Amino acid sequence: MDLDVLNLFAIAMGTLAVPILLFMASFMLWPSSLIKVYYWYWRRTLGLQVRYADCGGYRFCYSYRGKPGFRPSILMLHDFSAHKDTWLSMVKYLPRHLHLLCVDMPGHEGTTRTNVEDYSIQGQVKRIRQFVETVRLNKKPFHLVGTSMGGNVAGVYAACYPSDLCSLTLICPAGLRNACNTKFDNQMHELENSEYTLSIPLIPSTPEEMEDMLKLCSHVRFRVPQQILQGLVDVRIPHNDFYHEVFMEIMRENSKYALHEHMHLITMPLQVIWGKQDQVVDVSGASVLAEAVPGCRVDLLENCGHSVVMERPRRTAKLILEFIISQQNLNNCSLNLLCVPDRSKYPYQMDNGDWGHRMTHPVTLNVGGHLYTTSIATLQRYPDSMLGAMFRGDFPTTRDTQGNYFIDRDGTLFRYILNFLRTSELTLPGDFMEMDLLRKEADFYQIEPLIQCLNDPKPLYPLDTFEQVVELSSTRKLSKYSNPVAVIITQLTITTKVHSLLEGISNNFTKWNKHMMDTRDCQVSFTFGPCDYHQEVSLRVHLMDYITKQGFTIRNTRVHHMSERANENTVEHHWTFCRLAYKVED
Repeated sequence: MDLDVLNLFAIAMGTLAVPILLFMASFMLWPSSLIKVYYWYWRRTLGLQVRYADCGGYRFCYSYRGKPGFRPSILMLHDFSAHKDTWLSMVKYLPRHLHLLCVDMPGHEGTTRTNVEDYSIQGQVKRIRQFVETVRLNKKPFHLVGTSMGGNVAGVYAACYPSDLCSLTLICPAGLRNACNTKFDNQMHELENSEYTLSIPLIPSTPEEMEDMLKLCSHVRFRVPQQILQGLVDVRIPHNDFYHEVFMEIMRENSKYALHEHMHLITMPLQVIWGKQDQVVDVSGASVLAEAVPGCRVDLLENCGHSVVMERPRRTAKLILEFIISQQNLNNCSLNLLCVPDRSKYPYQMDNGDWGHRMTHPVTLNVGGHLYTTSIATLQRYPDSMLGAMFRGDFPTTRDTQGNYFIDRDGTLFRYILNFLRTSELTLPGDFMEMDLLRKEADFYQIEPLIQCLNDPKPLYPLDTFEQVVELSSTRKLSKYSNPVAVIITQLTITTKVHSLLEGISNNFTKWNKHMMDTRDCQVSFTFGPCDYHQEVSLRVHLMDYITKQGFTIRNTRVHHMSERANENTVEHHWTFCRLAYKVED
């Protein structure tokens, strides 16, 4: 018997050793393969799918997640010598419902390589436009994000195709004439003086050069094992000739300052994110863009270098999402934000420097031609909503010819919005058929409790009805140490306001040990037990059958596990039953 146990133990250890040895062999001998597997696993975990888009013999490789929805789609353009998986660390922190696309830039990774004409900034812009049209991304204005070389391309794209975009984010973009030189600029001067006999810092061919590149691009010092550095180099070496060709092309005069020459043509809302310790492209470029593009939002990150997406992925994702939402809310709202207010009509200055109304109670709204009168307190019930911000004086408002505050939205549906603000309850007529439109209105006004209510599967009943609820719960205490696990004690509890149901249960389940207890809010509970497992199962089946016959249906079930004692586990099962009842007039 002992020999059999020893054999089983040896087999188990051998089984565990095989994958460990394979991993160690891959790590030591084929680190590049391990890196590829790592990216594949990360894409799969984040829900990204890889696709190809063909157009006239040219193939684009890209990854995507989500579908086009209320929020704009987001297209991301990566840096020089990188690939679509550069964005994975940031995608992790973006909502899964957003429509995201990460494309390999021309010639990079899985996208077709052609000739140097496609590798200049203008050439890359034309190819990205081709990709956008191929996947029909510009059916609706989208948000474009670019970093470094990708930022240069994104900025020129915005200048050349403004109707495609609703907004733009540039992360440490290249292509600007900056006032100060960086460590990389100094290295490039040395490289030019040597007539390019020295190696280019961004095209490493040894683990040591790879480590130097990582130190140049990031302020945060990552401890990268030598084998991983070797793997990163092994992945890049087959493409170094291509990278050299691209680098020489984007450093030519017509590409090197392409963004600077086009930035005055950028008309859509612009966000600039930059690491203050950037050693590749000087942070003074943020000021250059802010001066050239009116209303430009600048976010400077402390203790961050050029690789913003890698060093500050969570912060970057948060900043981009906040910018998109703020711009969308401003664009959708037909408040006249661009005109200069007359100070005789706006007698006080707000915290953000604009001039706004001093609002008094009550207030009349003109929503799409429908007039509503309510109080400021009602409109500010949810301070984070658009109405809360509007009537808090965060920005100027528009009035109609009668002096009423004007909002260019669906006036009929606003009735339900306003009633929800008054009561915090959503009540709709039984034949209501415009749920999708109401969801869009709730999303526009950014009333989170209403959005949650509309997404709740709870049925909506006519005004003259209400919902009766019965809660049934089973509590089982289980022994941790018995095998199989034994049920020590079981109780069933039923709680409801429906007294007729409780009377029926009391009369029909007389043989069971039970006691009744009044609870809060006019509810009454019956508790059956303690009883053993088989008794509980039989009782539960009969109770559920009886409740169902009274017209109730199961809405949801849930299970809760907890441990109260060292030798016991408690498992609680809950069932919620509902039925429709008509209101009785007093």
